[in-house]
Amino acid sequence: MHKLTAIPIVALGFVSSFVHAGAVMDMVIKDASGQETERTNIFAQSGKIRMDGGSGEGSRVSMIFLGNEFLVLDHKDKTYIVMDEAMLDEVSSRIDAAMKEMEEQMASMPPEQRAMMQQMMKGQMQGMMGQKGTVSPPPRVEATGTGQWLSGTCKQYAVYEGDEKTQDVCAAALSEIEGSDVVMRAFRSMAAYVKKMTESMPMGSGDSVNPGELMDQIDGFPVHTIEYENGEVAGEVTLESVGEQDLDETLFVAPADYRRQDVFGSR
Repeated sequence: MHKLTAIPIVALGFVSSFVHAGAVMDMVIKDASGQETERTNIFAQSGKIRMDGGSGEGSRVSMIFLGNEFLVLDHKDKTYIVMDEAMLDEVSSRIDAAMKEMEEQMASMPPEQRAMMQQMMKGQMQGMMGQKGTVSPPPRVEATGTGQWLSGTCKQYAVYEGDEKTQDVCAAALSEIEGSDVVMRAFRSMAAYVKKMTESMPMGSGDSVNPGELMDQIDGFPVHTIEYENGEVAGEVTLESVGEQDLDETLFVAPADYRRQDVFGSR
């Protein structure tokens, strides 16, 4: 059987990093009716990843992963932000300071008013601040049979978060998809960094699931996914094509005329 040359994938995290060349991927997102709602272009080279997404030129944004930080580019405003461990440290520091200030203000309130404020806050700030470092349980994955993709077959999986089904995934064998083993290694590197960042946040990971945990339970490379919300089909994600080519390194830096935006200050 011939190797597949089109490599659809599950989500934005599934990217490629070839050793001697870059990779260009084209991913399509459709809604429940089958209408295309977004097209994402993915570029990867030497461990660096860029994802250009949006539904139109006016809403196009890019996310670039550089190994130890993310750049998020807003092409409409020609601005960008940097997401790294230093930013998360600043978030934690600001939340701690806000909590301390709130506690000081409450200490000066009359007992009845203070009790009322504490009751209003119960479960809200506690849920955000009291679970630092916690992680969501990994998704549950069940094999459901085989499916067809292009000229080959793929393994079907149902993905659950708790008792709720969230995805159907079709995964083809790595040996049948050119470059997929390299793609998987690069993606896991990024997923590990995202997990590290998420677990260091003051509010923990909340209900979010790191896609790397999903990949650990799937045998093969995801070629198609169907998303569900409340038991109904919400949409699907497909990567239509992939090709290898040398990429210009300027793809992985913020353009010189873009202004860095302070996440915590004014634009």
